[in-house]
Amino acid sequence: MNTSQKKLEKSKGRLEIKIKDQNLQKLYQQGSSKALMPDFHEYLKQLMLINTAGGITSGDEYDFKFEIDSSNLCISTQAAEKIYSGFGNPANLEINLNLLNNSSLFWLPKELILYNNCNLKRKINFNLSKDSNLLLCENIIFGRTSMNEVFEKGYFSDFWNINIDNKIIHTEAINTNLFEKKYLNSFSTLNNNSAVATIIIVGNKFLNNVNNLSETLTNNEITTSNFSQWDNKLIIRLLSKDSYNLKFAIDKILTYFFEGSKIPKIWNI
Repeated sequence: MNTSQKKLEKSKGRLEIKIKDQNLQKLYQQGSSKALMPDFHEYLKQLMLINTAGGITSGDEYDFKFEIDSSNLCISTQAAEKIYSGFGNPANLEINLNLLNNSSLFWLPKELILYNNCNLKRKINFNLSKDSNLLLCENIIFGRTSMNEVFEKGYFSDFWNINIDNKIIHTEAINTNLFEKKYLNSFSTLNNNSAVATIIIVGNKFLNNVNNLSETLTNNEITTSNFSQWDNKLIIRLLSKDSYNLKFAIDKILTYFFEGSKIPKIWNI
């Protein structure tokens, strides 16, 4: 049997986590997906997600389910998630998060790095009770900018839903058969940038405190950002030449929303 006929090894990961009244009620982990809840002796509970496979490539399967009940929580990842070059069926990553009974979630995964010829399909569903609050920050890097890699092409389908009491209030979608450099360089897309971030804020706990938000935005020759607010949600979008400068711009914004301007350690590790 030659190499092309061999069945390649694929990674699988599954998480089911429930937190109620600030206490861990359920932790199920399978495959290369792990979770830790380190005690940083801070006011906010923090959950760290770990991929022991070191990255994701074609054919991998990941399924995460979270239930957050009467709790305040920050979820991040141990490291940037690397989406390697691959062929065949795309990797699948599905994440479902349910927020119940006046819960607040800071969803702050570290950057998603798309390598050349990446192959990923991702879906994230947030389901909130009407008294819960959400601040999510997702940042995507096209190519390994620290290695001077220029992203040429790859497959990436990304779909997010935010629901309140099972009614959809917002959707973000990227769905293309093939990203190519010429499309990313268009003025209407990334405009020759390689790093993009989206911050979405839902819930009165956060929205009642955005009067001076514009002062935290970065706008210079490397990074640009702006925000809009409507229908009880606020969306901030950032573009940057690289992940390094994007991270600084994100930090300025996140500081605004944390008690004592102190970003959780899990984000900065």
